[in-house]
Amino acid sequence: LIADEPTTALDVTIQSQILDLMVDLQRTNNMAIVLITHDLGVVARMANNVAVMYAGEVVEQGSVDDIFYRSAHPYTLGLKSAMPTNQQGAVQSLAPIAGAPPDLFDVPPGCGYYSRCPYAMEVCEVTPPKVFDVDRAHRSRCWLHHNDCPLDVTEIYRS
Repeated sequence: LIADEPTTALDVTIQSQILDLMVDLQRTNNMAIVLITHDLGVVARMANNVAVMYAGEVVEQGSVDDIFYRSAHPYTLGLKSAMPTNQQGAVQSLAPIAGAPPDLFDVPPGCGYYSRCPYAMEVCEVTPPKVFDVDRAHRSRCWLHHNDCPLDVTEIYRS
């Protein structure tokens, strides 16, 4: 089943019913679900594996736990920072991702996220990043994972 934004603009009751129906269909028909969504809450509820896309490319791929608890790409970190929490007593201000997405008709030569990335380096502007293995089944398309990266990534990903 391929579901493109199946819960967009639905109230939470209808949204829950749609997601329950999808899970029932999956179990009944022994099928996979490819879920395309911007709703990280839906991703957390439904997904086993996640591919985060930006500017038409997968920038991070891993298990749902990898993506939510061990994010390895600055865009994924930005998405999580822009997401409200439902933790009781949490005081939080949402952090929007600065800037605008690139023009996909005039794709920049380097990383598509370069102009918005708070950790951008010179290499990011001119050379598309390759995919780096973060862990066994966790990958990130970001120069921060290159062995010669001059930045201390442990501080970046501690958040």
